[in-house]
Amino acid sequence: MGDEESLFQLREEIRQLKERLIAIEREQRLIREDILSGDPKARMQKRLLEKPLNKDDIKKRIDDEIKIEI
Repeated sequence: MGDEESLFQLREEIRQLKERLIAIEREQRLIREDILSGDPKARMQKRLLEKPLNKDDIKKRIDDEIKIEI
């Protein structure tokens, strides 16, 4: 039973590592697209706002970076 459990844990770790690798590759591809677009900063900021992670914090940080003076 110990061998079966170890094998199951190894398979689970491999599956998780594959998922993380795919996510990293996807993010790298998006970053390359942002850079090649000609206006990488604006595209990256737009993508950050589209993510479901703490939009308020990200939006505040972007607003702090982009201060428009009249």
